[in-house]
Amino acid sequence: MNFKKKKRKERLPVTLLIIPDLNNKPFNYTMTRKRITGTLGIVACFVLAFLILAYSHLIGLNDIRNVQNIKQESNAKASTIKQMNQEINEMKMQQEEVERKQQEIKKLMGVEKEIIDHPNPSRGGQGGDDREIGENEEAQTFILVQNIKTSLARQEKELDDMLAQVKNDQAYFRALPNLWPADGEISSDYGLRKSPWTKKDTFHEGIDIKNQVGTDIVAAADGKVIYAGWMAVYGKTVVIDHGNGLESKYGHNSALQVEKGDIVTKGEVIARMGTTGLSTGPHLHFAITKNGQIQDPMIYLP
Repeated sequence: MNFKKKKRKERLPVTLLIIPDLNNKPFNYTMTRKRITGTLGIVACFVLAFLILAYSHLIGLNDIRNVQNIKQESNAKASTIKQMNQEINEMKMQQEEVERKQQEIKKLMGVEKEIIDHPNPSRGGQGGDDREIGENEEAQTFILVQNIKTSLARQEKELDDMLAQVKNDQAYFRALPNLWPADGEISSDYGLRKSPWTKKDTFHEGIDIKNQVGTDIVAAADGKVIYAGWMAVYGKTVVIDHGNGLESKYGHNSALQVEKGDIVTKGEVIARMGTTGLSTGPHLHFAITKNGQIQDPMIYLP
C-alpha cells in the first residue's frame, strides 16, 4: 500500500513558474519529480567529471614542471662533471710534465728520491672576492681539485728552479755521494754503538747495509778509484775520490769489479756484497769523508 503511494507521488507533476517582470507574461515548465532527479544526477556527473579532469590537468602540469626541474638539475650536474673532468685531465697533463722534469733532474743528479720541500704558506690579512661553493659533494670535489692544482703548480715552480740550478753545474751534483750504494736494510747506524764483539761502547765510522752475498754494490757518485784491494778490518774494499775533498769507502765485499785508477760513474757496479774482513755476516760498510774528516753518510743519502 505504501509502495503504491510512493509510486503515485513520484509521478505527480512539478510546475516551475517563471515571472520575468510585471510587464511580461509569466511562463511555466512542468516535469515529474523523477525527471528532475535524473536531470540533477546528470548535471552532478558532468560537474564531477569536470572536476576530475581539472584535477588531473593540474597534476599533469605539476609533473611536467618536476620533470623539467629534474632535467635542469641533471644538465647542471652533467656540466659540472664535464668541467671537473676537464680540470682533472689538465692536472694529469701537468703532473706528467712535473714527473718528466723530476726524471730529468734525477738523471742529472743521479738520485732516485725526491728532495722537494713544500713550505707552509704564511698567514696574514684576508680579503678579496670569494667563489661560493657550498657544502655538497661537488663542492668538496672542487676544493680537492683546487688544492691539487695549487700543489702541482708549487712543485712545478720548485722543479723549474732546481732544474735551472742543476743544468748550470751538473758535475757538482754528479760528484755528490747521494746515491744509495746497495739495496738492503741498515743493520748499524753511524755513531755510537755496542761493539758486536766486545759489547763495549764504540764509534762506528759509517753505516752497515745488510743483504745477500753477491748483491750489487754501486758507486754513490762519479769519481776515480784510489784504492781497490784488501784492507785491514774491512776486507775487500773500494775507495773512490769524488773531488771537492769527498771520498767514499765500500768494505767487506766478496768481489771487486774495479781497479785502482778506474774512472767510475754514479750507479756503476764496483763490487759484490760479502762478509770479508771483520764481519758477522754479509753486509756493506759504507763511509764518507770530507777533507779527511769522517762524515755521517745519511747527510748525503736521500
